[in-house]
Amino acid sequence: NMAGDVGVSVVTTALKYLGTTLLGVLILTALFVVVVAVRTRLNPWKLPTKLAEQTVIAVTTTSSAVTFPTVLKNTVERVGVSQRVANFTLSVGLTMGSYGAVLNYMIVVMFLAQAGDIRLSLGQIVLGMALAILLNMGTITVPGGFPVVAMFLATSLDLPFAAVGLLIAVDWFTGIFRTFLNVNGDTFVAMLVANAEDEIDRDVYNGTRTVEADDIEEV
Repeated sequence: NMAGDVGVSVVTTALKYLGTTLLGVLILTALFVVVVAVRTRLNPWKLPTKLAEQTVIAVTTTSSAVTFPTVLKNTVERVGVSQRVANFTLSVGLTMGSYGAVLNYMIVVMFLAQAGDIRLSLGQIVLGMALAILLNMGTITVPGGFPVVAMFLATSLDLPFAAVGLLIAVDWFTGIFRTFLNVNGDTFVAMLVANAEDEIDRDVYNGTRTVEADDIEEV
């Protein structure tokens, strides 16, 4: 409907927004993998199969909260992180480690500024970053909370919020990208913490030993 009213250029604009978000997610994921591989000395090529199940759930539900039980189970049983480290790190990461959400919210700020031909000051950029971090803590577990966040960012930074409608139209796709990085990023951080505490079982990671995660009710 919007393309019919405004023109097909609105489609290419939405694709640029989606492409920018996807590129940011890929860059951060690659950086995570490199850091994890260097610090833990584990084979990074085994990660895709170990993260496959939680990735499928994440991209189909676009909810970190729904994916959390699977992430906890996989991090312990497939990656080899100890139950103690997984319980604490993943629980904190669920609400505070939303890397994909914060990335996307900052892209939204830049998108709205460009839509209104507004040049953001350094102070506005820093404020946008701070708001993105704070806002994601209250909305990360709620699918579909993006419109509220986008409108709040636009109002707080004096940006035109008319363009938010276009972003809402494609938010399901950006939700996939956000959740992918959120849930897998939590596992990467858990691996780094476990490695620092010497609580990562390399035999489990390499598939020569099996363990079972505690029931979710015991977390």
